[in-house]
Amino acid sequence: MQVLKNKLKEVIMAVLPIVGIVLLLNFTITQLVGKQLGSFLTGALLVIVGLTLFLFGVDLGVSPIGRYIGGAIVKRNSLLVLTIYGLILGFLISIAEPDLHILAGQVDLATGGMLPKLQLVVMVSIGIAVMLTLGFIRIVYNISLKLIFFILYGLVLVGGLLAPQELLAISFDSSGATTGAMTVPFILALALGISALRKDSRSSEADSFGLVGISSVGAILAVMVMSIFSSGGIAEASDELVSHGSSDTILERLLTISGEVILEAKSWCSLYDPVVQGFGSSFTGLYRRG
Repeated sequence: MQVLKNKLKEVIMAVLPIVGIVLLLNFTITQLVGKQLGSFLTGALLVIVGLTLFLFGVDLGVSPIGRYIGGAIVKRNSLLVLTIYGLILGFLISIAEPDLHILAGQVDLATGGMLPKLQLVVMVSIGIAVMLTLGFIRIVYNISLKLIFFILYGLVLVGGLLAPQELLAISFDSSGATTGAMTVPFILALALGISALRKDSRSSEADSFGLVGISSVGAILAVMVMSIFSSGGIAEASDELVSHGSSDTILERLLTISGEVILEAKSWCSLYDPVVQGFGSSFTGLYRRG
């Protein structure tokens, strides 16, 4: 019961600032009309109740079973088993993420149905599954996390140059949408269960992190690959997102993609210091001024 109370406090502390800002705007700048204010307060209350129960369920069942499954997979001592379970778990975890479905629905609406919700959800889930499996292999075989990130974000940079400019933002947004309340706890629990069986306790603690970062790159690459190799619908979807053709040069695209890659990677890899983070902001700013 104490866990439920703690979750309620956490959710209230997260929701109240948003409610406060909306109320402040309502009484100062933008007044809500009709039943909008009442609907908003009712929705906020339901969010508090629902999110509290959701997070309580995650702590009660999802996280423990994730640690157990991670440990059980490693005990089989089989690369094939590790790969199969990684692909299955990664796909199912991602496809159950509410944030991904919200993003896919918005993309479907913005493109007039040219980029269907189901297609985006499935492609992102496949990307997450592949990268989650790669993360499992990295933990078991003690592969350098910095090397993995260097290779993956190099692929993101190349894919960004080849992918349609109009869908570039969607690929990065897909990465953020997959790191929601359902996906992150389960992935972290899986990583903890796998790394706990390592003999070196210090290495096992370090290896229990980084799996979420690796998995999120899968969403970016999946959308980029889909946009590069698909034809017809993707091209029409690009036309729906812009009212005129893009005249960006290769250099301009390289600058903006480099900025996006660095800004995305700095959240996951400790290799990037504040100076490099500043370069990422400069790249993006330079493109926007151009």
